Amino acid sequence: MKRVYAAVACLLFAAFALAEESGDAPPPQEPRSPEALAVLQQADEAIKAVHSVRCRVKAVPSGVAANFFPSAEGTSVLVGWSGSGPQKFYADVQATGRDGQTRALTGGGDGNTFFLVDHTGKKGYEDMDPDVMGTSGRAVRGLGMQEYVHHAPFDDELNAESIALEGEEAVEGEPCRKVHVKYGGGRGESVWYFSKNDHLPRRRVQLFNFQGQEGKFEVTLTKLETNVEPESGLFRMRLPEGYERVEDFAP
Repeated sequence: MKRVYAAVACLLFAAFALAEESGDAPPPQEPRSPEALAVLQQADEAIKAVHSVRCRVKAVPSGVAANFFPSAEGTSVLVGWSGSGPQKFYADVQATGRDGQTRALTGGGDGNTFFLVDHTGKKGYEDMDPDVMGTSGRAVRGLGMQEYVHHAPFDDELNAESIALEGEEAVEGEPCRKVHVKYGGGRGESVWYFSKNDHLPRRRVQLFNFQGQEGKFEVTLTKLETNVEPESGLFRMRLPEGYERVEDFAP
């Protein structure tokens, strides 16, 4: 897929592809609903008018997906597209790992410098290398929907092997249309929830079936603001008093 939410997601999709390729025959082609395609085209047109976004995000994995994605909730800001990710990003997150421990994290980058502040450990990390954020940075870098600033936001969905409209459902009070997408090449499935008011996505549920184990990863957006002008300095590290600046990469 064009969008990279986390390196582990790529590994997971690759595993799905290998599992699917081991079958005796490729799955049959499924229909592409014209109604669902029209909803996707509206969403694609609407989201391409967005150059920056700020929102509240809740990310919840379940089933087999909980082995690969952290549970996280917080504020996300994305600006522009660099070719491989957002030009600038910021997230203030409460992230819960597989061990059940919750950590307060703030992180981001301005395209030149990247940082992570671990409020639980009262430590800050900053470097020109994005790897300075460590494994904890997955919850920060993966928060939000990169489609909002991607140059080709819904190309994967528009070219999917199966597209189906699954009725309507409200997301935190926002009336939405549900579109179920099956990607080609064993890259899984997603159910998208697009607002009936502005056609922008409010939720994505990725569906997984890996070696007989099912799971999903659900991302929900609220308090959505588009084409925002972030405050100066938001994408650089600002350590609170009493925190330690660590001259190394975060664990």
